[in-house]
Amino acid sequence: MIQQNKDVRIILNPAADNGRGIMQKEPILKLAEPYGRIDFVISQSGEHARQLAREAAASGYALVIAAGGDGAVHHVVNGIMAVPHAETMIGVIPIGSGNDFAYVNDIPMNVAEATTRLFQGKPRWLDLAKIEDGNGRFVYMDNNFGIGFDAMVVAQAEKITRVRGFPKYILAVFRALAFHFEPTRLQIQFDDDVVLQKALFVYAAVGTRGGGGFLLTPDAKQDDNLVDSCLAHDISRRILISLFGKAVKGTHIHSEHCVMRQNRQITIQIKDPAPMYVDGEMFAYPEDFIRQITLTSVPKAIQLLA
Repeated sequence: MIQQNKDVRIILNPAADNGRGIMQKEPILKLAEPYGRIDFVISQSGEHARQLAREAAASGYALVIAAGGDGAVHHVVNGIMAVPHAETMIGVIPIGSGNDFAYVNDIPMNVAEATTRLFQGKPRWLDLAKIEDGNGRFVYMDNNFGIGFDAMVVAQAEKITRVRGFPKYILAVFRALAFHFEPTRLQIQFDDDVVLQKALFVYAAVGTRGGGGFLLTPDAKQDDNLVDSCLAHDISRRILISLFGKAVKGTHIHSEHCVMRQNRQITIQIKDPAPMYVDGEMFAYPEDFIRQITLTSVPKAIQLLA
């Protein structure tokens, strides 16, 4: 539970939920005011949210709350992590389209319930994963990463504005199936095990759910110092649709068409141009032609108040 003499910054993404996020400003403020010293700010972009979180952590704020979707959480996490030895906790009020981070961490989807429980909650440590490309750029992943077809789905979802929630991602899957269906040649090192693979996608996560409703890594835990992964072979559209159908319940893990692993580090050498995303945000497009990506588990990296 947060003490009332502590500084709290709430960062609202007004563009969350296809632009409906701004409507939650007054309800959240009213619910939060009895707790702590509230500093309410509205982000202008993902980078701005990251800057606001970094400034709060550097100033010794006890808590920074991401009021938005998975992208907002990603940027706030990275802002806090940019400050060495920061003791700032993160809180989440889910008002996005997917809200996978909230689902994974049992955070209520109702704004009032989520806000009230947050301020009365207990902190716990979460693992993250550090993602580095071959050009020296890095970010922290709080939930999931994808390369290949999975990332094309995210790119399509970004273009869809009239559909919300899980149906938005279902529509994005079918758009990607229609226009972007090419496997990628990869050399993947899972800890000490090297695999040469032509894959449709590689999905890696510290949380169980992605895409607003797909349990692609149903055995993932955010406190086991492991990155779970799902590799889909070079398969047909028909088989892929079947896999995604099973992934809603997590039963795809029994399919011969995908391979599940748990590792502390994954290094991917990319032979063909491929898109990538982190926590629902595009990280690279095919034209960027990133040739290497490394995911490394970071245990007990940040505290979540929930």
